Amino acid sequence: MELNMENFGSMIDNVIAGICFFEYDKTGGAMTPFFVNEGLFRMLGYSRTQGMKFLKKIEMNIIPEDLPIYRQAIEDVLKDDGAIDVEFRTVTGSGGLRWLHARGNLYSRKEDKYIIVAVVHDITERKSIEEELHKQAERLHILSEAEGEKIIDYNAKTDVMIIKSSNEYDMSGEHIAGKWMEQFDESMIHEEDVAYYKSVFRGLLTSPKHETIEYRTKRFDDDFVWYQANLTSLLGSEGYVTRVVGRMINIHEKKLKELELLLRAEKDALTGLYNKGAAMQLIENALSDSKNGVLNALMIIDLDNFKEVNDLLGHAQGDKVLIDTADALNDIFKGGDIVGRIGGDEFVVFMKNLNAISNADILAGKVVRSVNYTFEHEEKPIHLTCSVGVAIFPYHGSDYEELFNKADKAVYTAKANGKCGYRIYDAATTMVYHATRKNTEYNPSKGMEMSRNIEDLVMQVLFEDKVMESALKSAIELITAKYRFHRGYVCGNESLPISRTVQFAVTGYEIGRETKEHYELKRVVSEILYESFRKVTIIHDYDLTAVEMHDYFQVEGIKSMLYYPITSHGEFQGAIIFENHEDVQLEFLESEMEEIRSLMRILEAHILQIGFMDRLQDFVTQIAIFDNLDSFVYIVNPDTFELSFINKKVLMSSPEVKIGDICYKALQDRDLPCENCILKHLKKDDPHCRCTEEIFNYSLRCWSRCSASWLECKDANGLALLNCIDISEYFIG
Repeated sequence: MELNMENFGSMIDNVIAGICFFEYDKTGGAMTPFFVNEGLFRMLGYSRTQGMKFLKKIEMNIIPEDLPIYRQAIEDVLKDDGAIDVEFRTVTGSGGLRWLHARGNLYSRKEDKYIIVAVVHDITERKSIEEELHKQAERLHILSEAEGEKIIDYNAKTDVMIIKSSNEYDMSGEHIAGKWMEQFDESMIHEEDVAYYKSVFRGLLTSPKHETIEYRTKRFDDDFVWYQANLTSLLGSEGYVTRVVGRMINIHEKKLKELELLLRAEKDALTGLYNKGAAMQLIENALSDSKNGVLNALMIIDLDNFKEVNDLLGHAQGDKVLIDTADALNDIFKGGDIVGRIGGDEFVVFMKNLNAISNADILAGKVVRSVNYTFEHEEKPIHLTCSVGVAIFPYHGSDYEELFNKADKAVYTAKANGKCGYRIYDAATTMVYHATRKNTEYNPSKGMEMSRNIEDLVMQVLFEDKVMESALKSAIELITAKYRFHRGYVCGNESLPISRTVQFAVTGYEIGRETKEHYELKRVVSEILYESFRKVTIIHDYDLTAVEMHDYFQVEGIKSMLYYPITSHGEFQGAIIFENHEDVQLEFLESEMEEIRSLMRILEAHILQIGFMDRLQDFVTQIAIFDNLDSFVYIVNPDTFELSFINKKVLMSSPEVKIGDICYKALQDRDLPCENCILKHLKKDDPHCRCTEEIFNYSLRCWSRCSASWLECKDANGLALLNCIDISEYFIG
C-alpha cells in the first residue's frame, strides 16, 4: 500500500516528536530523506531547506564517539524485520550540542534501496538530569552510615582518587591519592584481583556505564578484606568520561559464608545433587563472576507424568526415577556445571562458558532423550518423559530470578506443545526458539501450570508480534493451555474481518478444513448466545434450554464453553470462545475468573483495534508509527468522546482501556467530560487547527503535555488525534 504523504504530513505535523522517512541506497551508502515533519526541523533548529541539507550529511554532524553506534544501528535496521533504536549527539543549527533518540523500523525494501521510518526525540534535558542525578546520588546521597561503607570519587582529568570512609575500622576520614592510574599501587589489592580490577576500571573510562565488582583490598593491619564496589562513570559536557563515582561495601562476612557454602556443598539427600538453596546460591555466585561476553545458560527440567509413577507404582519406584534422572544429568553435564534438584520432580542445571547457544540446544536435546522411561502397569503403560526450558545469559536476564522465570515460561510452553520436548526462550516470540517434540496425548484433567502472570505473557505476545492476527493466535494458544481448553477462536459479524478462522486447537482436537457454511454457523451461534449471555460466562451443555444449541454442542462435541461477547459502542460485534470437549467439569475460583475477565478485555481491545485499522485502509501503513512514539496517542470522536484508537503506550499503562470506551471515563476516571478538555479548543471549521494543554491524567497517573488536531484520513472525518507526553519529572507545583 502506497503512503499518502499529503494526508500523512498534515496529520502528524502536530506531533511533538520528529518523524522522518529515509531512502538508503546500500550500494553507495547514500541516505536521502524524502519526508520530514516540522517537529524535526524545530528540534534541529533549521529551516526546512537547511534541515534537508543537514539530514543528507547527518554523519558529518554526529559526534565522532557516537558515529560507530549510529552506523551499527543503520546496519541492524537493514535486516528483515529490522528496527532502529539509537541515542547519539549532534550539532544543531545554533551550534549547540543535543542528544537525540531515534527509534523506528524498516518500512520497505526494493533491491538495494531501503525505506526507513524513524521517530526522533530530543533527550538532551533527560541526559542532563541523569548526569546530575548520578552526581548527587553517588557523591552526596549514597554515603550512608552502614558499617564498612566507603564513597569513592575519581577525577579522570586530574587522575585524583578521593576515598571517604565512615568507619574507624577501615580508617575513617578522607584519603586522597594523586596519579591514581598513572602510578597504580598494586600492593593495595590482592594479587589475584589486580588484573580484573584494572580491566574494569579502564573500561569505565572509555564510555559511561555501571559496573559492580568484588575484590580484596588491603586493610591497615595488612590483612585483605572483601569489598563490593558499585561504580558509575559519568560523561562530561566535553563528550568523554570525566568522573567515576560510587561506593565500596564491606562484604567480607558474606563472602566467607559463600565460600563456606561452596566447601560444604549442600546436597539433596536422595539424589546427591545440590539442593534448592545451594544450587540457587552457587548459580548467583557464578553469574556475579561471569565476565562480559561469556555465554551461560540456565536449564529447568520438569518430569512429565511423575505423579502417575508415584500413584500407580509406589514411591519407591518414584525415588528410583529421581535417582536415575540425577545420574543421567551427571553423565551429560561437565564437572564445572551446577546441577541441582529444586523440587519434587524438578531439576535445574547452570551451564557455564558456552561457546554458542547451539551448545545449550544440543544438551537440552540430550536431556529429553535420556529421561524417557516406560513402565508396564495393569491399568495402562506409564510413559515418563521430561519437559525442558532454557534461558541464556546475558540475552534473557542478568540474575538468577530473571533467568529462572524465563526458563520457567519455556518449560510450560514445551508442556503445552505435547511434553517430551524443550524450548529455548526467545523474547521476540515470547517463548519459542527451537524444539524437539514427540506426540503425546493431551490430558486436560491434569491441568496446565502456566506462568504466574499470564496477563504479562499475553500482553507481551500481542505487542511484540508485528502481525496483529498472528499475535492474537499466540495469545489464544497461551490461554487455551493455561485454562485446560481444547479450542480457542474468535467469531463475529462483518465488522471483524479476523473472525473467519479457528485460531488455535490442541493436537487431536482440530476440525480439519472449515467451510464457509461452518464459519457462518459459528457466527449465528455466537449471536444467539449473546441474547442470553451478555458477559463472560462458562456454559455447560446441560445448562442449555434451546434445542438448537443442544444440537450444536452435540454435533461439535462441546461439553462446555467459555463465552465472551465483543461489543463496541453498545453493539454486538462477535465473541471470543474457548471450548472443552471432554467430560471434565470446568470450575474456576473467583480470582481465576477475575483473571479471565481481564484477559478477555485485553483480547477484545486488540480485536477491535484490528477492526478499526481494517476500516481505515489508507491509515493502516501509517498507524504503526504511533506505537514507536514514547508518548500516549489516542484517537477520539469529540462529539461522543468515544475512543477509536489507542497506541501501545496507552495499553501498557492501562490494559483495561479498549476501543469504544468513553475517553473521560476510561482515561480520567470521571463521570462527566473534563472541565479543561483540550477537545473544546479544536475549531470544527479549521481542519488545520492544533492546540496544546498541560493536564493531569488520573488513569495514566501522570502530568502530560497534550496536543490535539483533526485526523485527516479517509473515513475518519470528525475524529481528533491526541498526543500526550509524560512531563511528570519536570512538572513543579
